[in-house]
Amino acid sequence: MKLLHREDVLEAGYDLPNTGLCANIADTEMQELRFGGEWILAEDETLVADGHEQRYLYMVVSGEVAITKINDQGKVQQIATLGAGAAFGEMAFLSGGLASANVQSIGETILWRMDHEQLLGFIGEHGVAGGQLCLNVASILSGRLVEGNKKVLEMGKELQASLLQLKSASGTGAGKGNQALQQMQGKVANMQNAFNGGAVKKSNNIFAMASAVVAVLSTLGMIGLFVSYDDSSVQEAAILGKKVKKLEANEEFYLGLKKRLEFDNQELVNQKKATVKEKDELQQSLSDSMADAQSLRQKIEGLEDQLSEAKDDLVRAKKAEPVTSPISVAEKEEKKEDFKETLVKWSQSNTTLVFPLNLQIAKEAISLQNRTGQVRIPIKVGQTVRAMRFYQNSDKYLVVAQENSDNFLATVPLENTNFIQLVESIYKKRQAFMGRNTNGLPSFSEVSSEAPSASASSISPVSNAAKSDESGTAPVVRGTAQKPQLSENVLDTVESSKPPAEKVDTSDHGSNCVCKDCRVKKIGKGSLFPDL
Repeated sequence: MKLLHREDVLEAGYDLPNTGLCANIADTEMQELRFGGEWILAEDETLVADGHEQRYLYMVVSGEVAITKINDQGKVQQIATLGAGAAFGEMAFLSGGLASANVQSIGETILWRMDHEQLLGFIGEHGVAGGQLCLNVASILSGRLVEGNKKVLEMGKELQASLLQLKSASGTGAGKGNQALQQMQGKVANMQNAFNGGAVKKSNNIFAMASAVVAVLSTLGMIGLFVSYDDSSVQEAAILGKKVKKLEANEEFYLGLKKRLEFDNQELVNQKKATVKEKDELQQSLSDSMADAQSLRQKIEGLEDQLSEAKDDLVRAKKAEPVTSPISVAEKEEKKEDFKETLVKWSQSNTTLVFPLNLQIAKEAISLQNRTGQVRIPIKVGQTVRAMRFYQNSDKYLVVAQENSDNFLATVPLENTNFIQLVESIYKKRQAFMGRNTNGLPSFSEVSSEAPSASASSISPVSNAAKSDESGTAPVVRGTAQKPQLSENVLDTVESSKPPAEKVDTSDHGSNCVCKDCRVKKIGKGSLFPDL
């Protein structure tokens, strides 16, 4: 058996049936009950074993389960087959005892189950729905008890009829046989009256049910003793009864054979009529096709003439480029924004598929700090961090940490990372795995051809005289930076006006010294004490 998670149930769309165990429960409380228990996927597995502890109340959502019992000869006897909406295990669930039969899934089966603690918790939170659930369990038990009483009553009637037949067949035989027949008939009548009374009262007393079972077993034992009694009239009656049953079986077989032959004959007549009708339709369709072929031939000849004229026009025409109506920038941006919202919502609903995720800082540097805020670690643009989750009650910020540690954290806006590009790849792979088409979706990894290559402040203005040349085509003007950024080592090239400082010997200060000279010496080794 495999336990299904909440995400699996939501993605597959499994719902509890509103009949049987879940009858008369409101929709809102049905959703609470849906995840108040556990969901199980089983495939040809034993769910409940006879004689073992059983503390769950099961309900079949899809598929079937078989209820079996091993008889005295060691053979497996199937008692019933339960389909979608049926419940089982309620007796052991309520009494907290052992299972009285085996339950095995047939093929792939989806089941829902609940134990005592989950039931009590649901009743405490939803009193009305919990009470209705208990009433539904009681209704199922009552229905099965009534059905069992009916079967026992029918068995008593059949035994009474058999005794009457044996008595009439025995006639005026031995006095002991008649006396035994009368005694057994009286006991069977008493047992039937007792069952009738129990059926009217619908008692679920365990002692009454045990008495009924003992009465049935004693009756069956008396019948066995009576059959073994050496009475020729009874034996003849049994032989005659077997012959009559055989004749009845033969008669039933031949009647069934006659009905099947009549049915087959009617089927042949209907098939003949259908064949004649199809023949007429085919002839009519053939004649129509010949007429359509003649008309199509004429149309083809006309199209060939038009095609030859079109070829001549193409030879004479100049090279023409197809004009397409490009999608505006605003429409592209609108589609991207919609797709971006879809990716964010999907990430919030499928956190286990997305997080943790290694991403990069895109625009501005950030600082990671520990929980006390005393130590900070700077993260530059382009460095990698690990996204843990969305910030609480927000879909625009992420909680990030170091790649290999969760001790230093920070809150980063989505726009300052490449989160959308990475989630886009995960989303499209997931949709392709589910068999869905993703060709029409926009892509955030593509570089927009309409975006400017530099900021407006870094491009020099273009004079009016250079806006167009003699041919009317605007020339390409290369912009130059007004204030170019200096290199990182620009200070190394500047000559210092100060005299070089004397080198201080710090070898005898020790490794734990924090004086100014020792701090300067340790800066290149990652010291936590920079020169302030």
